[in-house]
Amino acid sequence: MTTVESSLSLSLDRLAQAAARPAENVEALKTIVARVHSRLKVQENGGNGPTCLKNAREKKNLVDMLFYKGKCNKICQDYIATCNQKDQLFILKRNSDVHTRMDTLSCLVSSEKMALDYLVRVIEHCRDPPLVGSVCALLHDALSPSNKGDLRNTVIQTCLSLNAAEVILRTLKALSAEGLAVIDPCIHPAYQVLAKLASKDPKLAVKARLVGGVKLTHQLLQAHMKNCVPLLPLLMVTKYLAKNSTNQVMLGKDGCVATLVSILSSVPKTHWAKIKFIMETLALLTKATNVSPRLAAIVRANGQKLQALLNYFFESNVIRLVRETGLQRVLSILDAWEKIERRHQVKVIKGILGTLSHMCDSKHGRKAVVALNGVEITQRFIQSCPADKKFDNNLANATNVFLKCISKGELPVSSSWGAFTFQVPNREGSETSSDRSREATPGVDVDSSDEEAEEEIEDEEEDFELSQDFKGIDLASDYCPQKPRMEELVKLAHLFPELFNFRIASGTRFKEVAVPIRRGALNDVIPESHNERYIRASDCTRSIINFVKVAYPDMVGARGPSHLEELYEKDRRVCRNKAIATVERVLHPEVYMERVVYDLDYLLESEHSRHLITPSSNTSRSLGNWDEKRVGKRDASVTHLNFESRFESGNLRRVIQASNTEYDLILNADVNSSHHHQWFYFEVSNMEPHTPYVFNIINNEKPNSEFNYGMKPVMFSVCEAMKGRGAWVRTGVDICYHKNHYSRIPKSHDNVRFKKSVNKCYYTATFTVTFPHAYDVCYLAYHYPYTYTQLQAYLNKHDSIERASDIFYSNQSLCHTLNGNPVPLLTVTTKENVKEKEVIFLTARVHPGESNASWVMEGILDFLLTDTAASRLLLQNFIFKIVPMLNPEGVIHGNQRCGLTDEDLNRRWRAPSPSLHPTIYGAKSLLEYLRSISKQKVRVFCDLHGHSRQKNVFMYGCSRMQSWWLGDKEFLDHPDFMLLPRLAQSCMATFSLRDCHFQIERTRESTARVAVWRQFEIPMSYTMEASTCGCDQGPYKNYHLSPKQLQESGEGFCVSLSYLISTPEALNSRLRLNSDRLECHMRVVAERSLGDFTQEVAFWSGDLDDDLDTDDDLDLDLYGPV
Repeated sequence: MTTVESSLSLSLDRLAQAAARPAENVEALKTIVARVHSRLKVQENGGNGPTCLKNAREKKNLVDMLFYKGKCNKICQDYIATCNQKDQLFILKRNSDVHTRMDTLSCLVSSEKMALDYLVRVIEHCRDPPLVGSVCALLHDALSPSNKGDLRNTVIQTCLSLNAAEVILRTLKALSAEGLAVIDPCIHPAYQVLAKLASKDPKLAVKARLVGGVKLTHQLLQAHMKNCVPLLPLLMVTKYLAKNSTNQVMLGKDGCVATLVSILSSVPKTHWAKIKFIMETLALLTKATNVSPRLAAIVRANGQKLQALLNYFFESNVIRLVRETGLQRVLSILDAWEKIERRHQVKVIKGILGTLSHMCDSKHGRKAVVALNGVEITQRFIQSCPADKKFDNNLANATNVFLKCISKGELPVSSSWGAFTFQVPNREGSETSSDRSREATPGVDVDSSDEEAEEEIEDEEEDFELSQDFKGIDLASDYCPQKPRMEELVKLAHLFPELFNFRIASGTRFKEVAVPIRRGALNDVIPESHNERYIRASDCTRSIINFVKVAYPDMVGARGPSHLEELYEKDRRVCRNKAIATVERVLHPEVYMERVVYDLDYLLESEHSRHLITPSSNTSRSLGNWDEKRVGKRDASVTHLNFESRFESGNLRRVIQASNTEYDLILNADVNSSHHHQWFYFEVSNMEPHTPYVFNIINNEKPNSEFNYGMKPVMFSVCEAMKGRGAWVRTGVDICYHKNHYSRIPKSHDNVRFKKSVNKCYYTATFTVTFPHAYDVCYLAYHYPYTYTQLQAYLNKHDSIERASDIFYSNQSLCHTLNGNPVPLLTVTTKENVKEKEVIFLTARVHPGESNASWVMEGILDFLLTDTAASRLLLQNFIFKIVPMLNPEGVIHGNQRCGLTDEDLNRRWRAPSPSLHPTIYGAKSLLEYLRSISKQKVRVFCDLHGHSRQKNVFMYGCSRMQSWWLGDKEFLDHPDFMLLPRLAQSCMATFSLRDCHFQIERTRESTARVAVWRQFEIPMSYTMEASTCGCDQGPYKNYHLSPKQLQESGEGFCVSLSYLISTPEALNSRLRLNSDRLECHMRVVAERSLGDFTQEVAFWSGDLDDDLDTDDDLDLDLYGPV
């Protein structure tokens, strides 16, 4: 051991001894800390440096690079040999400094010396401010970015594990009891350390509040407003404290807004780092939605009684900023944004726009912004915003502010309600959610923030519906085993023919329609074509409007392509242009044509357009398709595209021509609703060759979409099909999803909800399509359609297939929908030992807009109904009860989420109505029968869905330990609750275990997954979600999921089920392989490139406050150039 190392070791030993009683060894500790700090402190060498280098910083960086890891190789030696004597001396000294610093840091983090533990202990128990300042200064230099590598990370992690930040705040609070002046010697180094640790400790804001650090920080900020030395770290820490919603209220009440405005007025205009943190803190304090969740729940429960209180908490900081005239200063900086120092430009503007965005979320703030010419200033920034990628988010946020301030335009339709309605029987005067929405009256504009809870699995609106449904619910009584409805359940015996000698009762079959038998010249039977089978099945489909045709791709059984299709790589320049175009369209509406070229409301009231699709000579009510006769023929009577959506699953309400090649499309709402716009499916014709057409779907409701992350719509060309290439293909360029200026009708269920929804806008999904052929007939859709008639045709085909004698397959009618369409119930198993088998219960398509769920279900049925060794193994061990389409009415009428009652049927499983929700009531009754009558165990329940905002295939399950209800946590989780997802990870190429979750949320209690898990005690109760977009992992990474991959997912799901009957050894072996695959997958997650669109700029959809400073930015502000 060298003399220097011995001296350091001795100092650390003395530190350990003195730290045992810090109050008695203050002077000794000061000496020890100063000694250690002198070895650690960064040595800045004066002078001009080596003559061969441009400046001292370049010299120092090069030397550190050469010597930091002891890489003094021949290149380094050759370089040193070329230097003069002065430079050589500098290099050797610098090398010595580096090694000394690194040796000192190594000793500090050594587990044997525990030096950091003793230093934190000194801070905690010492009441001498200069000593506390010395220790904090030592820690600050230990955290310096000049200490590169693992050692610095170890220092950070050790400080976090020791709660160093909390200890510092507690000590400062105790010392300040005698007056703030007492702690002046330690404020600067202490808050430097806090600023660095705050970015690493997500709980610091809560810890600081509990020890009184929030108020202390604000007091120090007030006391040192004009003291440049500690001001910057104080502002940094204030920003991190303000990220907590309760702290925001506390700081606002304490006058922090006025303090920040005063600092902003007095700080020199060149101190951009300070201005940056002031702006970011103001953006947090004015964030309208950040109110205590408990308080928000109380307010919602009490309605108008606490409305004034809610208004105060939401608007208080906004009002304070206006009252303190801070808004003028904020807008003046934005107006002269070019003068901001380049390094801080993006972040300062981001903070300003965040503040303005939150200001505009309230009526008071919006009026103030408009009165101070904020709209014009924002508009000028949009028009002059640099094309640099760094400014993309700022441009998006500026557009967001602009759209919040302007007067909203009404959606150009006659009514916000859908184009057709259905008279719901047996409603008995009860209100639908839509009825309640009509009666809501707007009040004070409390909050219209666009930062909706889009990280949730479903929409926030659905969550609110369910929370209303659960007022007064008592899980302990509602879900205890209740006396079953024996008399009613016994009547369901006909739906379990496998339990009664496989006899299918007369009149219970799904379809008993005579199939016409055609014979050829030799009297041989000619098989029915798919077209004929589909047309015949469509005759049995009942709709509440008169369809005018059968869609060609449905009739011919179109599927996806045989090849993989890559995800779309978004062009940021296109999104920028869309942002600017949105503003220009608001400012100059007269430039656009605004000519209506398709109006479903008008067509449903007249017969004027039927001749466009159906030949006038056709008098039969039976639908058909004549698209092949129309291909290549130009409609000379018009100079625009022709549209049509009056066919099964079609959805397009109105088309407005904006220019010769641009069209605004308005989607139809769900039946009896004014909401749920996402699914589209329509025909377009009369296109010119080689012409790019722009389609803007302008009434989407969700603030984000997979259209921003690589998804393309699908297109089918009749002309291509006539050439033998009939398939749905992904299409479109210049794809973007963004906010527009049309006012969105709030979906509210009480006044509070309505007030939170005022001033919201619709969103536009825009894409450009160049059709492959002139005067073709093409179809565009959100996803690959799968109609109710297609399901009928598929089942009719399988009904006619002769099966092995030991295989039992039945296709019965579970019930009828409100409009009289039968709901299929399939039973598949083998005929031996039926009563001893467990049941696999599968459902799908409760949400009609999730057509991908039907493609997965078809893959499952293909696997089970094909006689193979694998399928036979499953059928020998399980009975499969399958309801492949729970919401036929929604599918038939092109709905996105509901049926005919404007209710989400997946929110009715807790207490379904037999008259309003017959499919859910019937499916749940089957489960009750299995539990109470036949006494058969349901091993797996799985409800198939599609997900529109996430990639891959994944599952949601139920874990007691992750439940919202404390009663669940009194019992341990069943060991199998994660079993099927773990098996699926190894059996399905599209599956992602990391995307699964097993939370039981209060707002999900009436979903199929949770209600079945809770009421029927089925531990393996799941929702399986398939992305409408594609995958970001596995063999299909960066590719769309087509029907082929979705069907493969269904087959893989069945393979996963087969492992449930494996021996324990085989099951454990499969799970080990799964663990290895998952570990490998997690290692490559960070390597995602094109498929990882979460790193892309999502225009009008990002959270303004989530983009924290990077470590490099923070280090540069704290430590300066190193």
